[in-house]
Amino acid sequence: MVNIIMMNKKLLFAALAAVLSLSFVACDNDEKEENEPVNNPVVSLAGDYEGWTLGSNAYAPYIPSEGDRLSITLTNAEGTLCNLTYASETWGTTTLTDVAIEQNDTAFVFSKPITAIIRQDHSAWDFSATPDSIAMPNRNPQGGGATVSNYPIVLTSGYMLTGLDKWQIDFKAYLVPRSEHTMTMSFRNGSIPAVPQK
Repeated sequence: MVNIIMMNKKLLFAALAAVLSLSFVACDNDEKEENEPVNNPVVSLAGDYEGWTLGSNAYAPYIPSEGDRLSITLTNAEGTLCNLTYASETWGTTTLTDVAIEQNDTAFVFSKPITAIIRQDHSAWDFSATPDSIAMPNRNPQGGGATVSNYPIVLTSGYMLTGLDKWQIDFKAYLVPRSEHTMTMSFRNGSIPAVPQK
């Protein structure tokens, strides 16, 4: 009888020990899950990118520039907003703030939708929201130095593949309202493609 009671006590202690060890493991796992950082692939976007820009306007449809740069800075913890800083010796320097980021299966997509309407008297453009500004060099066609002027600029579209090896970020700068003169800049990965020989 004493042996049976001792055996039951041993079984009871073994069962209690098993339950306690399981609860410690569960608590430890909960703590690990809470302390581990969330795996957010958007974080990989932050950085500097070098490429080339295809510039075009109503007078010249193909004005390429080499060695241009784009810096991406995330501006919130969720990774849904960023600043895009574009720098080009040809086209100038701008920072577009609070650009939205969305991720799909293949790419990060950038957007900051702003539209422009020219006034009837061609005195100015009216924008649907406050545009960003680009400090653009104006070169004297007769030679001499360049003067820098600030113009409104908007992001028209943009994406970067999740491999961070291919992108296209498109801007539109609003230069001279009286002639509706605008300039588009398309910043791309790689180098200026070779022009086929005719």
